[in-house]
Amino acid sequence: MGSKGKVVVVAKVFPAGVETDRVKLADEIRAKLNGIAEIKKVEDEEIAFGLKALRMHMVVPEDIEGGTDVIENSVSALQGVSNVEITHVYRI
Repeated sequence: MGSKGKVVVVAKVFPAGVETDRVKLADEIRAKLNGIAEIKKVEDEEIAFGLKALRMHMVVPEDIEGGTDVIENSVSALQGVSNVEITHVYRI
């Protein structure tokens, strides 16, 4: 049957405020998604007025149950997260 495919998911995570520690938040997201997604890259993205979002590139199994909703719901539940937006999904 072949091996299971993988997809890259790019998520934009909006912190609750300017004072949110983005490094700590990224570590918490890594821990929360452990076993679900492998975080490959984290970048800051300027939003406005000093607010920066985290752009997170992660690899997940193509057949993940619940699709990207699992990622959005898991990350949204963390304290310090205002919103999560999946911006790209592509197969590798």
